[in-house]
Amino acid sequence: MYIRKLTIENFKGFEGNHVFDFDKNLVFFVGDNNCGKSTTFESIEFLRSGLPANKSVGDITNKKTKGQVSVIAELHENIKSVINDFSETKYLKYVFEEDGVEKLIIKRSSEEKTIKQDGKDRNLNIKTITLWNSETKQFENPAGIDTVFRTLFESQFIWADTNPEDITDFGATKICGRLLSSTIGNFFDTSQWKKFKEIFDETFATGDDNFSKRTELLGKKITDIINSQYGQADVSFKFELPDASSFIKTGCIDIDDGSGVTSSKDKGTGMQRALALALIQIYADLLTKHPEDPEKLKPLFLFVDEPETFLHPYAQEKLLNALMVISVNRQIFVCTHSPYLLRSFNKNNHILYVFRKNDTSNSAQPSKDLDLFQASSPTWGEINYFAFGLLSPEFHNELYGFLQARAIDENGQNEKCDLFDKYLDAHGIQSDLDWIHEKPSGDIKYKVPLQTYIRNSIHHPENTKNIPYTHEQLGQSIEKLIEILRVK
Repeated sequence: MYIRKLTIENFKGFEGNHVFDFDKNLVFFVGDNNCGKSTTFESIEFLRSGLPANKSVGDITNKKTKGQVSVIAELHENIKSVINDFSETKYLKYVFEEDGVEKLIIKRSSEEKTIKQDGKDRNLNIKTITLWNSETKQFENPAGIDTVFRTLFESQFIWADTNPEDITDFGATKICGRLLSSTIGNFFDTSQWKKFKEIFDETFATGDDNFSKRTELLGKKITDIINSQYGQADVSFKFELPDASSFIKTGCIDIDDGSGVTSSKDKGTGMQRALALALIQIYADLLTKHPEDPEKLKPLFLFVDEPETFLHPYAQEKLLNALMVISVNRQIFVCTHSPYLLRSFNKNNHILYVFRKNDTSNSAQPSKDLDLFQASSPTWGEINYFAFGLLSPEFHNELYGFLQARAIDENGQNEKCDLFDKYLDAHGIQSDLDWIHEKPSGDIKYKVPLQTYIRNSIHHPENTKNIPYTHEQLGQSIEKLIEILRVK
């Protein structure tokens, strides 16, 4: 099961409707701060869990429109098998097939209204989860669905500015819980565990001074009151060994970072993020050696906010490799400012959304531009330009060199500078700038196109007789080179 489409309406910085299409399992969000990347994560958490206890509708409503807030997620693939194995069968009514794909559409909205559902009035508001009914053509709220919605899928968030405690959760569906389960193997079938159970029974149920015996007086007092006021009853306390999985959940991770042994929950954000990202990489290693059957495990969506924080470039590349392994069967969303995490971007396997702020509103558009240089893509310059809007001389060099190589393939004479300038002229670029070529025998001045002027300036910083190109000129030259390269 995967999130294939997300629609956000008037949620925080997003004005009006914004639709995201996620047709891949590894999704990158890039862009400046405060332009909606983390807000998109928050919208999914809002869909799943509703308003946080300390928030009101006004806190999540776009301040400009002040319209209704809604988040809609389209889930695709293997939905019925997930529902049958892990969830409530009441979901099945809302699963429909379109173009051979199973779909389930979920919505949470601040709009308050009443609909006719199964012949009865049903009130909908921000506290209710609604599911699209493909037969009645409306979003509905099946009885009891709000309390079991979390059983449909798991989500884990690692935020950039908060302690990521969730990933150290020992629950069986969490990453740490899955690692523990794979590590302990059949421990609960061993003689040591059986011995522990015997000791537990002896402590709580047998012997003259066991735990249960000490509660007999309290049970007798309750029994006497019930018998005298309500009727015959016999009350006693019983204590049983918790289920093995429940027993694991009570554990925690301790860390000694030189200042003493304390729980990971009491450590700073840096150490907690280091722990969380380490667990992700170990989980990826586990998947490599022992691949999971995706149809036998509850779906897990992983949301990682600025994972590059506290990580040097080599560690970032290692983390990216781990995320790529996990994304084979799990969907991962990554907010990042780091080109290192995009170094292995592949448009056939990954999605890149570029976020921007237009006046006071956020916007996001998919980008599949990291393929200019074919097998050599993406380059550092390419990543920085398309993902982060950074103009760089390095990217200009890459574009100029790649285009000249193409021109040489067409005609070997184009390796000569003056003939390549004519090649550029044939593609609509005029040679209208004066370039001064310093020579011992005397300077030579001749006309060159802007692209060659910038190329010469980069390659010959010792030449001081030419006016430095501007940032605006660099941008114009890059845009024109890209335009020519795009023409096959």
